[in-house]
Amino acid sequence: MSARLAFGGLAIVAALVIGACEPTAAPQRCRRYEGVALVPENHFAASLELDATILIDLPEERLDVAMSVVPPVRGTIDLVHVVGDREMERWELTVPDPNPSIVRCLISPAGGWLGCGAVIREVPHPTGGYYYMRPNGNTVLEAGLSFYLCD
Repeated sequence: MSARLAFGGLAIVAALVIGACEPTAAPQRCRRYEGVALVPENHFAASLELDATILIDLPEERLDVAMSVVPPVRGTIDLVHVVGDREMERWELTVPDPNPSIVRCLISPAGGWLGCGAVIREVPHPTGGYYYMRPNGNTVLEAGLSFYLCD
C-alpha cells in the first residue's frame, strides 16, 4: 500500500513540475491593420496615408484582399497600387467562382495558393499609397484591403 501511495504522490509532484515548466505565451509579433474599402461609391479607388516606413518585407507579411463577388467570374480582377507617380504593383487576381460570394486573396512576397495567383514581386513594398480595382466585367460589390505586418 505504501508503494502505491508513494507512486501516487510521485505522479502528482511530476504533474505539478511539468505544469510549471509550460512555456508562457510569447508576445504577438504580427498584427492585422485595416486598410481601405474599395466600393462603387469611391469608384473602387482609395488612398491610404501610412508612414513610409511601414513596409511589407518578410515572407509572412501580406496584403489581404476580401471581395464580395457575384458569380459567375468572367476573368481576372485587377488590383493596382500606386505610390506618388509610380505604379508599384499591378496584380491580376484569378478568383474562383465564389461560394458563398466572399473571396479572400492573400498577397505576399512568398506567394501561396490563397494569393489568387498574385505575389508581391519587389520587397520591401510600401503599404501606403493609392489603390484601385478594375473588375474587368465581373460584378464586384465591394472589396476591403488590410495588412498583416510583423514587428
